[in-house]
Amino acid sequence: MDSEPLLQQQLDHHPSLAYSNHSSSKILTLPTVLTLGRVAAVPLLIFTFSVDSWWGRTATTSIFMAAAITDWLDGYIARRMRLCSAFGALLDPVADKLMVAATLVLLCSRPLNIAVFGQVPWLLNVPSIAIIGREVIYTIAGFVLYLYELFINILQIVDILFVDNYVRC
Repeated sequence: MDSEPLLQQQLDHHPSLAYSNHSSSKILTLPTVLTLGRVAAVPLLIFTFSVDSWWGRTATTSIFMAAAITDWLDGYIARRMRLCSAFGALLDPVADKLMVAATLVLLCSRPLNIAVFGQVPWLLNVPSIAIIGREVIYTIAGFVLYLYELFINILQIVDILFVDNYVRC
């Protein structure tokens, strides 16, 4: 028995199981390329931070600002042009977390010449650890929710394919 027409027939009756019209099946859309650019910029950010000159500080600041702008831009383009994809939705928060975590670690690695920090050297490290820890927890929670949603969708498809057909017989 050919299950392809049956599956298509069931998806026609249950449109919530089908892919949204607002998602793209392509992997390399413009928003995804922008997000990949942010991921590729992390090593460059680390390198420019290690350059101890005005050029290094300017380049590091520029890279971080460009990452912030492209973060907004890729989301805007994805929604406006309906280029949302599952890969982009997964990669975007990872790119954000990589950039923020790298920046926080870099800031903690170079001591600041401020009198307040001289009295309490851990003043920058503890909030950075808390922020990175929060991001890790949110990432794990998001991944668990993604797996839960995937599991529910699989159960709905199994229910439609096997239970609905069994009841009809």
